[in-house]
Amino acid sequence: MVVGDGNQKTGGNTSQSSRYMSIYYLCGGFFIPSASTDQRRRPKMTIAITTGLTRNHIRPAPNARRILVLNLMPTRAVTEQQIAAALGNTDTNLALTFALPATHQVRHHAAAIRAAYPTLAEMADQHFDGLIVTGAALDQLPFTAVDFWPEFRQLLTWRRTHVEHSLFLCWGAYAALHVDGVADGHQITHKINGIYTTNGVTMPHSRYFTIPITSVQHGKVVAGDDRIGATIITDAALRSTYITGHLEYWTGTLASEFHRDQHRGLTVAPPSNYFDHDMRPVNSWQHDTATFYRHWVHQLTPQEVTAHD
Repeated sequence: MVVGDGNQKTGGNTSQSSRYMSIYYLCGGFFIPSASTDQRRRPKMTIAITTGLTRNHIRPAPNARRILVLNLMPTRAVTEQQIAAALGNTDTNLALTFALPATHQVRHHAAAIRAAYPTLAEMADQHFDGLIVTGAALDQLPFTAVDFWPEFRQLLTWRRTHVEHSLFLCWGAYAALHVDGVADGHQITHKINGIYTTNGVTMPHSRYFTIPITSVQHGKVVAGDDRIGATIITDAALRSTYITGHLEYWTGTLASEFHRDQHRGLTVAPPSNYFDHDMRPVNSWQHDTATFYRHWVHQLTPQEVTAHD
């Protein structure tokens, strides 16, 4: 991957130290940049993917952090790989369990997906170190029109007693902020689409909603601005982090979405701060992805529960 320079970023002057400080506060205040983060010195780790389309049949290590992932993205296999890759620099043994709401209507390859994915109800008696709720192509619908909305609300109640820390991405953050009463976002007609830097953290955004900073009722706005709203919010009481972007996206993901929309005949502008002069995507968020997920995982406390088979 190519790491872009400061010319690919918006939202103000970004220095290496300001990026460290933003993620330092976000992840609990224990990030100290040092040579120990060098790839050559990292200990070996395993990621056991226990369910999903990319299940790898690796037995979870005894000390593995157990993470439940509610995968709501239409490109499920790709999203599984992106989440696993984002977690791949954490130096921590992990066991990932991908699940779906039972009430969600799967439109494509439903039989294969249902065979690979357990439902949330099947996870109800288990405990997890972490929960990740992905984005979804639902941000142009009212919440009550989402087919699994009651089940989603039940999940957010369940996670308070069964999960050490929760991470919500894009639509998952938009919806969870509303249910948790942390903030009220609203839909917008012009898509926020591109790479943006707020408070030293760079990430892709692809969404039809915004979370005004003034709407945040409790918790802490770690990053955001008046142009694209809050981008990272944490709530210590709920042990939750809400991210309105997609740190997990690969270099070409926004390009794929852009060309897909063009193929559908939609009038769409290229993602902002993303393509170089030759219309090649530039990855300017790779460092922040690795740093964020490393420290999010390190704050999780292992649960003494057998991993899902």
